[in-house]
Amino acid sequence: MGIFSWLFGKKKDKSVLGYYPDAVLVVSASGEILYANQNLLDLFKLSSEELFNMELFDLFDGGYNLISNLSHSKDSAIVRSKQNLQDDLYFEIRASEYNDGEEKIIISVRDVSNSQKMLNKLMFEHEYLNKLTKNKNTFLSKISGELTSPVHSINGFSQAILEGLGGDVNEKQEKYLKIINKNSTQLLELINSVVEYSKLESGLYEYEFKNFDFVNLMTELFNKYKPLTDDKKIILNFNLNSLGKRSFYSDEHVLEKALEILLQNALDKTDSGAIQLSVSHPDAEYLEIAGFKVNPNLSDKAYVMIKVSYTGACIPEGELGTIFDPYANIDKYIAKKAVAKCMEMGVLYNLIRLLRGKIWAESDETQGCVFSFIIPTEKLSI
Repeated sequence: MGIFSWLFGKKKDKSVLGYYPDAVLVVSASGEILYANQNLLDLFKLSSEELFNMELFDLFDGGYNLISNLSHSKDSAIVRSKQNLQDDLYFEIRASEYNDGEEKIIISVRDVSNSQKMLNKLMFEHEYLNKLTKNKNTFLSKISGELTSPVHSINGFSQAILEGLGGDVNEKQEKYLKIINKNSTQLLELINSVVEYSKLESGLYEYEFKNFDFVNLMTELFNKYKPLTDDKKIILNFNLNSLGKRSFYSDEHVLEKALEILLQNALDKTDSGAIQLSVSHPDAEYLEIAGFKVNPNLSDKAYVMIKVSYTGACIPEGELGTIFDPYANIDKYIAKKAVAKCMEMGVLYNLIRLLRGKIWAESDETQGCVFSFIIPTEKLSI
């Protein structure tokens, strides 16, 4: 028995509800107002005569329909007062059914105006900042050509002059040209990463889900990176033994970009040892632990987990939780002159999110570093 029902049943008159700390209202099953304690009258600044000539809808948004729904669901709701509009009042409403030979609904009303106004303010500021960020990213994305074109020219012409276009260059000129070429290449990488990150954040990144051959993609990536690992005398191994299907429903180019970031990162961080890419299909229990809502009608090959591990420099434990946030460790990356790599981790995270997946990193001083992500490989119903 609810507290209201107990109180209401203690006496035939309803004066006992006057001792309840919250405002209380009793209505019939049809919504007729039967009783209100003094706290409720004070809250709405009404007299008894005024109140009993009103409908619930005159008091707050939602009226009887809201109260009826709350009495069945046992939930609460935040509503705005329709009385004393100049005070801009908000109430938390709860309702429960009671039957003493006649069906009734007992309603408690609590003033939450201050907290609700603060919440409204925070929500407004949050929406404003989101809009501001999106506008900034949209602007940056749209002027990307204006940013990259001059750097492409500097990079291209400096390389051309180094290769003899325009005549011979002396040793001092060659030294300066190499510095120009190196720095312009780094600047171009940084601009591309920032623009790509901005496109992903602002929703301007183009993608299209369709079926493609995953094995072909793996073959192309292996052929691309094998010569690079051979040059560094690093072992490159792609383990597809646990792969149960070739055809994936996803965006091939987005997945390829994500894998290239991971493989290039592994290549940059590894001076000796091995880089391994492994593929498997996680079971339903593992998916749920990873945070996926699993549809039981999907096949056991509906998701794929891809791991890229390397024996190179591991990630400090304190940075594992923020590795994909380009703003969290920006000072360290600036000190290392590796801001482009910092932005790439943010790009990687958003690419996997675009594929409806989840990504995480693990690190061990003795075994190296592992980046893992899970994405769906079949069309998911929304």
